[in-house]
Amino acid sequence: QVVQLEMVLPNGAHVKFGPTEWEDASAEGFTVPRTKFVSGVCRSNPDEHDEEKWIWERCPEDFGIDFNDLWFAVRGGGGGTWGVVTSVLLQLHDYLPF
Repeated sequence: QVVQLEMVLPNGAHVKFGPTEWEDASAEGFTVPRTKFVSGVCRSNPDEHDEEKWIWERCPEDFGIDFNDLWFAVRGGGGGTWGVVTSVLLQLHDYLPF
């Protein structure tokens, strides 16, 4: 299960985002919760190359970033022009043999 993504968008913004609200979807037969809302942050010091010094803050309003749309796009709902994924954080589950 993907928990967080990091991307560089076509406008040059370096963003980190993931689901922050879920809802129960077991009535529809799903075993994992359905993503209800996605939020994220932007890197405010894009010229810094040292990853330990990167500063993540709320994205400026004029960037016009809709993290719900980005989440939909990286899961296969876009035309491939949304940006470049640079990092993926996964939540792994224990292996259960049959």
